[in-house]
Amino acid sequence: MAETIDILYETVGRFLSREQIRGIEKYLQNAGFNTTAEAFVGFSLIIGLLLSVLVFIVCWSVPELYRFFSEIVGFFYPLPLWAIVLFLFAFSFVFTYGIMYTLALVYLMFRSEARKMVVEAILPDFLSLMAANVRSGMTIDQSMWYAAKPEFGIFSREVRAIVKSSFSGEPFDKALNRLAKRFNSRTFERTLILIKQAMATGGEVADVLEITAEDARETAIQKKEIASSLTVYEIFIVFASSVGTPFLFSVAGKLILVLEKAFTYIPSGGIAMEQMGNLVRPTAPIVTSLQFFYFSISAIFITTLFSSLILGSIEKGSRIQGIKYFPFLLMLSYIIFWVASSLLDAFFSGMLI
Repeated sequence: MAETIDILYETVGRFLSREQIRGIEKYLQNAGFNTTAEAFVGFSLIIGLLLSVLVFIVCWSVPELYRFFSEIVGFFYPLPLWAIVLFLFAFSFVFTYGIMYTLALVYLMFRSEARKMVVEAILPDFLSLMAANVRSGMTIDQSMWYAAKPEFGIFSREVRAIVKSSFSGEPFDKALNRLAKRFNSRTFERTLILIKQAMATGGEVADVLEITAEDARETAIQKKEIASSLTVYEIFIVFASSVGTPFLFSVAGKLILVLEKAFTYIPSGGIAMEQMGNLVRPTAPIVTSLQFFYFSISAIFITTLFSSLILGSIEKGSRIQGIKYFPFLLMLSYIIFWVASSLLDAFFSGMLI
């Protein structure tokens, strides 16, 4: 039964192109999953279709939502009921699958980055143990097997699985290539390339391992020093995105609202307006306060998102690591926007009557 379901998922997943399947397969391997990309895509499509049916039923059952979509479709051209139903179902599927795809991609990236940080943190110790084992007379595969200590966690399990396959007859260089694909780390990938080159040329593998371990330690220390020296920039980015931006948007929004209220009391014609001339005649703001409010909410969201990515690049050297700061910065930005808007409402309460 389980094999039949897997075949069904893989059949559905083959609707995507081969390039897209390879890209998803890379994410799955870096995240440590052993499932095929076709099965993952097929499972996602089927779940997305079922959830989209549920969303469609909800939108159809709620009168306000159905009326909203009917007005959107009927605004362009009066369509029959079946066209509205088709549009509503297509929107439900695109909306549901888009959210599922985004969440799954973010999860895979987070898992991949977590594995990358683990392997780069323990790589110097692992290489030092390998060098000591090689000097004691072990072969490369044996030295990797005994250097993969249980305290290394997931890295130890991945190394032992790869080395075990080489013991079973798989060429060792191909096993190392598969090991490199299991972690999204350029440092680890380059280390494996150096090991294969040293084996092919007959060089001193132990010396190569020790030098590579020392370089990995120095690189980790330099990353920490760079991150600590850029703390001032991190504070500035947080202040600009979560304090300055929402405050300025709230001030601009209240200014537009005051101008809107002021122009409601200015007569549209008359002798006084004709004497002012066309060049100096005041006009109401083109953008309404409601439109600017929606723009402010969207702009704060985008600004906070990019600020989080910049923080991740500065602190951890990876944009994906900045996603974890995004919910807190976004919440802080909206709170400041709401507080500033409330204070300005109280200040301009006499003018907005």
